[in-house]
Amino acid sequence: MPRHAVEGLKLRKLPITHVRRNAVVAPDPDPEPAMHAILRPVLIAAASFTLFAAPATAQSFEGVIEFSKTTGPVITNYKYYVKGDRIRIEEISARGEVQGIMLVDTRDKTVTAISPERKLYMDVPNMRLPKDVEATVQKTSEMKDMAGYKCEKWLVKSPKEDRTLTYWVAADEFNFFVPLLETLNRKDEQAVFFLHIKDNKGVFPMLGVEQKMDGAEVSRLEVKKVTKEGQKTALFEIPAGYNKFERN
Repeated sequence: MPRHAVEGLKLRKLPITHVRRNAVVAPDPDPEPAMHAILRPVLIAAASFTLFAAPATAQSFEGVIEFSKTTGPVITNYKYYVKGDRIRIEEISARGEVQGIMLVDTRDKTVTAISPERKLYMDVPNMRLPKDVEATVQKTSEMKDMAGYKCEKWLVKSPKEDRTLTYWVAADEFNFFVPLLETLNRKDEQAVFFLHIKDNKGVFPMLGVEQKMDGAEVSRLEVKKVTKEGQKTALFEIPAGYNKFERN
């Protein structure tokens, strides 16, 4: 679902006490800029990623979704761990190491950013008003197999925003996804335009492509693997021994 939308999470080595208050340009006016300097890419990433109505009696998806985000020459890998109303978002390095984590509770509408390297965590407020866009939506009958799912092609076009979004969506009671996007409330076009689609509950985009109206690709989100399995509650909690980031 890009200023370039994903700048890989490279945790900074500077001591927190040496980071100037005005040194970080963040997407939200947060009072903890030093911590945002460490964690900001994971906050952006998250917003990135769908869409058939399924029977209400079906069990909501629980498991892991692995996907990549491409913006220009930069490719970054992520994992969503999903259990009920709670989602853990990890950014994964090229060596397979976890570089940054976000814990999202869509019921309580809370987001917690975690730095594994510094063993710090921070509550992430978001006071931004949701972005409204003018766009047309076309749900086609074109189908394609992706990541083990049959996906339908949905097109969203906005000449005013100079954007065309193509989503290949699959249904498997992905009930967490829309509340996740609403909780994160990012400015990322893949997320903003997805929320513009009616009847978008219970699905997930196995592929999302953002283009300008002339066809130039801006960003691409692509699912690599979906694993349905139970998740341990501890994954969605702040690890023991981590300290809360506080301003000096």
